[in-house]
This record gives sequence, structure tokens and C-alpha cells, in this order.
Amino acid sequence: MGTTTEDNITRPLPTNKDDATLIQEADELFAVERLLNASDLLEQVQDKALLQDRHHMMLRWAVAVRKGINDLLQDPEEKTNAEENPWKKQSETHGHRDFFVYYRITEQNQLISRIDCAIESSLLIPILAVFNESDLYATWMPSWNKPIKLGISQTRKLKESGRGNQIIQVTTSLAWPFYDRDLIMHVVAVDVIDEQQCIAIHAMSESHQDDPVIPEPSPKQVRIDYDCSILIRACPPDHPCLAKSKHEYPEGEELLLFSLEMNADPHVNAIPQSLQNFVTRTVIGRFWSSLMHVAEDIREGKRPQHKEAIDQKREMYDWIDQRISVMIQRLKEQNGSDHGGGGSVPAEQK
Repeated sequence: MGTTTEDNITRPLPTNKDDATLIQEADELFAVERLLNASDLLEQVQDKALLQDRHHMMLRWAVAVRKGINDLLQDPEEKTNAEENPWKKQSETHGHRDFFVYYRITEQNQLISRIDCAIESSLLIPILAVFNESDLYATWMPSWNKPIKLGISQTRKLKESGRGNQIIQVTTSLAWPFYDRDLIMHVVAVDVIDEQQCIAIHAMSESHQDDPVIPEPSPKQVRIDYDCSILIRACPPDHPCLAKSKHEYPEGEELLLFSLEMNADPHVNAIPQSLQNFVTRTVIGRFWSSLMHVAEDIREGKRPQHKEAIDQKREMYDWIDQRISVMIQRLKEQNGSDHGGGGSVPAEQK
């Protein structure tokens, strides 16, 4: 089958299959985390009346996932179209971990943050477990009392189906005069290894209209809008994360680039500069450092609750591990080297 390219993502050319076959194959692909392939088939269905709610959901999600992938494949420090780069680099950390923190604030007063971090492949499952096991957020998530009260008061997993497909509710406590913020996240993992040599994870807000399991917002809380894209791919050996690295990565272990972009709309008329500075300079970096610390603890067997959760969902985590291995092997074959697109940090970069 031929292919066509949209932005950075390769897409198949239309087929001559009938509508029933297209829909059946789309459902089968979605069941194995191939959302983008499923949406490509659904777009070819002629009789749109045959599409059910789940199919419209797939199409809506595919648009968000493609945008997230394209955004994260862009260099946040590169100017485009002769315009000023909208991203501001908040911090650059080398030493125990190599990562960058960027942020920007839109005209609609939304805070968008981005993190790029180089990790060894053995740390991937622990990191994903920290994100995925929402019931354990309270055991590690940072909280503050000054300059403003900020911290998680409750997390609930409302629904889980398949591998990496779940709906989570998170309530954040804020100090008066702010109402507590309520967040609904629907999270979906997407296998894009064949098209883009990566795994994508996307989370975005949904409402009761999207899924009946989601409760209506409480009158004493403000439900925020949220969108988060994660991209996992082989880390290029010349990536800026590694240019000044002092971290001793395990010899012979493949390096991955973990990129995350979050867009949160807290629904406030204006964010005070002091609070804006606090979030961008303190909260984002502290959140990532805490998450990485917990992931390392999980890998070393120091977090029995997370280990138990991983063991109970072995199918999902084994699938991720297996697909990442396929991705790395394909890159090796493509580049004809033992460290195609990843690998240990060269000695001159240490």
C-alpha cells in the first residue's frame, strides 16, 4: 500500500474496501493501540451514518494525537516563520538527570509547559507507572503552603479499558479566594512505531457528555481544561540534553528521549505575576524532579505499592517494553549501527 505524508506523520493512501470492512478493521486496530491507523480507515468510510460514538471519539482523538506528535517533534528553541520563538527556557538541568523545562503563556491566559528529558530505557516502565498509577499520586506528588496553598487532595480512577486507556479524576486544593480545581483526564496510549518510530500518550479533558462515567462538576469546584502530549522515542546522541551531561548512563543501555507538553487552563481571569513565576520557576521543575526520583525508587524496588500495581497490570507494561524493544531494533537496522538513534553517551559529552 502506498503512503502519503501529513506534517511529520506518514499516512496510508486510500483503499477500495467497503464501509463495513473499513469499520471492522478500524475497531481491530484501535484494540491494539493503533489509533492513527484506525482513524485513517474511518475517514474513508463513505456512509458516515454507520459510524458509532466510539468511532467519532477515535477521529477526535486522532486529531489531538497527531497535533501532539507534531508539536513535540519541533525544536522548542528554533524560530519558525521568522517569528519570535514563543517558548521560554525556564531551566536546564545536568548532573544527576539531564532535562530542559520550557513554558509559554497564551493570549487566553493558558500556561503551556514542556519538558525534554534523556532517560535510559530501563527507567521507562517506572516513569510510566508513576504517571499511570493515579491512585498513588498522593504518595509522591509535591505540595506547597507558600506562597499559595497547592496540592492534590483526591484522585480517582473512574474507568480503565485495554492497555493505557483510562479516565482519571484529580482534585487540587487551593487557598482562598480560589475554588478547588477539578481535573478529568482521559488517557490513551498510541503505537506509532511503524509510522514515526515512537510511542505517543495523550491525555485530555472530557465531560459527562463524552462518557457517562464522568461526574458533573461540583458547584464548589472549578473544572479545568487540560491537554497533555507525551512522546517516547530514541534519543539522538547529539541532543542538547546530552551536550553537557554529567550523568553516568549505564554502559550499553539504549537512551530514550521522553518529551512532555502540558496545556492547563485554570479558568481564572488573570494569573498574578508572582503566582506565574512560582509555577514556572518552582512547581514544574519540582514536579519533574520528584517524578524522576520516584521512578528510580521503583526501578530499585523501593516502592512496593508501585511494584504491586505493575505486577497486576503486567500485560500493559510488558506490551510497552516489547514495543520499545521493537522500536530500538528497527532503528538499529535502519541506521546500520549498534546504537541507532540512542545508546550510551559518547565520552566527549561526559
